[in-house]
Amino acid sequence: MTKLHLVINTPEPGGWNGRLDVGEALEAAHWTTDPTSGALRHPSGAVWVVVNDADDSGLDLPNGTVIEFPGSTPTVVIVAACLAAAATPAVSR
Repeated sequence: MTKLHLVINTPEPGGWNGRLDVGEALEAAHWTTDPTSGALRHPSGAVWVVVNDADDSGLDLPNGTVIEFPGSTPTVVIVAACLAAAATPAVSR
């Protein structure tokens, strides 16, 4: 099992990098950026994407479930959900 050590640097006062922190953590966990949409994809079929300028984002799970995260959702919550989704086997229908 791959271990992920997540370090989130506190931005300077007035500075905010949107969801770059989530993207960097997922890339460290072997998610790749889709050049067409900017979404991050995992080989399991999980997909995470920022959906607007307010940093709202969504996670599509391999089983078709969609989880929406408001922009105020802490980074660690989003990363944990994405990693859990990637570890969940797809359900055949």
